[in-house]
Amino acid sequence: MYPEFLRRGGQDVFGQHVPPFKRGSVTDIQAALGVEPERLDCGVVEEDGIRHRQVSVVGWYFPGKRREVVVFVPAAGAPETAMIPYAKFLLDAGYTVVAAYSSNNPSYGINWGMLKRKFALATARTLMDDGFTKIAALGVGEGAAGVIMAQAEQPVFTAIVADSSYANLEQLFMRSPSMTRLNPAFVKTVMWEARLWFGRPLDKISPETDAGNLGTCSLLIIQDRDDQMTPFADGKALLDAASFSAQMWTVPSGGHGDAIFEDPKGYAARVVKFLNASFETEETPAAKPKGH
Repeated sequence: MYPEFLRRGGQDVFGQHVPPFKRGSVTDIQAALGVEPERLDCGVVEEDGIRHRQVSVVGWYFPGKRREVVVFVPAAGAPETAMIPYAKFLLDAGYTVVAAYSSNNPSYGINWGMLKRKFALATARTLMDDGFTKIAALGVGEGAAGVIMAQAEQPVFTAIVADSSYANLEQLFMRSPSMTRLNPAFVKTVMWEARLWFGRPLDKISPETDAGNLGTCSLLIIQDRDDQMTPFADGKALLDAASFSAQMWTVPSGGHGDAIFEDPKGYAARVVKFLNASFETEETPAAKPKGH
C-alpha cells in the first residue's frame, strides 16, 4: 500500500509551485513562524486492519490570540515543515493551531486517511478535555479524508477544511493505472488483500458517504480543477453529499494538494473567512492546554 511517491521519499502534494521536498525539524518550524511550539501528547491509537500497531499521537501546539483552535492534518509523506504555510496564516488570523506531528512519520506509510482519522479524533478529544470547545480541522490529501471520516464517527469539529480529499477509496484504486493494467481475476485478489489490510471493504471507506453525516459541522472543500489523482468529480461528490453545510472552492491547477502554493493569499483569505463564519465568535484570549 506504498505509492511510488512514498517509495521515493516524497509527499502526496505536487504541482508547478510546490517547493522541492526536504525533511525539516522543529527548529526550522520555529524559525519560520517566530513561535516556539509546545509538544501536545494525545495518547495512543491502534491501527485498523491486520497490523493492530499501537501508535502514539503527538501534536505541536502553537498558542494564538483566539480561543478557537485549528487542527492541521497533513498529506501522506509530508515533511515536518509542511505545516508552515498553513500555520502561518492561521496564526496571523489569531487562531490557536495544533499540527498533528505524528502524521509526518514516514514509517506509518499511507493508509488513505484511516489512521489520520484516529489522529484527528485523539487530538480533538485532548483539546476538549483541556477546555477547548470550538475546534476546526484542516486536512490535505489523505489528511482531508481522515478528518471527514473522523467527524462522521464522532462529532468533534465545528468546521472542516478538506483540501484534495478523495471521495471513495475503491473508486480511487480502480482508476489507478497500476490497477487498470491487471486482469480482472487478479484485481479481485488485490481487493481482497486490501480488505484485510484496512479492516473493511474499500468501497466502505468513503468520505463521500461520511460527508453526509457531519452533523452541524460546516465543510469547505478545496479542489484542484484538473487534479488527476482526486478529480473534480470527487470534490463535487463530497459537496453534493454534504448539501447545505458545504461549499467548494476550485483552484485552476493540475496538481494535487497544491492550492496553497498556487494562490497563497486567496487560500488564506478563503479559509479564514470560512472559519470566522463557522465559529461565529469574537476573538477571545487563548488558554494553554493543561500541563503547559
